[in-house]
Amino acid sequence: MRQPIGDILGQAMTPPTAPELLQRVLAGNRRWAEGDTERDLLGAPTDPLEHQPPVAVIGCSDARVPPAAVLGAAAGAIFTLRLPGHYVDIPVAAGLGFAITSLGTRLAIVLAHEDCRAVDAAYTEYTTGVPPNLALAPLTGSLAAGLHRAGGATNVVDAINVNARVTAQNLITQCASLRQALIAGTAQLAIMRYSPATRLVTVLDESVLP
Repeated sequence: MRQPIGDILGQAMTPPTAPELLQRVLAGNRRWAEGDTERDLLGAPTDPLEHQPPVAVIGCSDARVPPAAVLGAAAGAIFTLRLPGHYVDIPVAAGLGFAITSLGTRLAIVLAHEDCRAVDAAYTEYTTGVPPNLALAPLTGSLAAGLHRAGGATNVVDAINVNARVTAQNLITQCASLRQALIAGTAQLAIMRYSPATRLVTVLDESVLP
């Protein structure tokens, strides 16, 4: 593997802003899709003992969607919080708050993905009232309720986008540190959808505000 881009460019005197970080992770995703192994430190410290990730990803636990790899980021650049269907619970909200208040995280990304089995099950439960998988029922019931509160979805693909936006709103509601940082303009919340087939992300919303 080549040197992380952060090493090649040198540590900038001024840390990258959230919009700059967003453009860098999008560029990193394009490298990932092309099979490039180059990784970007995104302004994180080069010292592996330091923990100051500028980007946090709230993603699904699907093994096909490793956040740092998908976004072309080097070790130490991404703070990850993962549950099936990127569900937001107290530990996820608290973890994001910790990243923002203590680690200097400036960009939070909800990373949804196509062919999400949790969202598929939630959509089935939303449309039929019956959970298709009893093991996932406690989770999919909550996700289905989120679809209902958001006005529903017309199909599974639409449900993925709706669920991602519900996640973003739940983060804003449950994580006071994120909400305050968004209002102050010191952080940014973006929503993306990843395709395992193309290995590319699509930006659904660049900046979600309270």
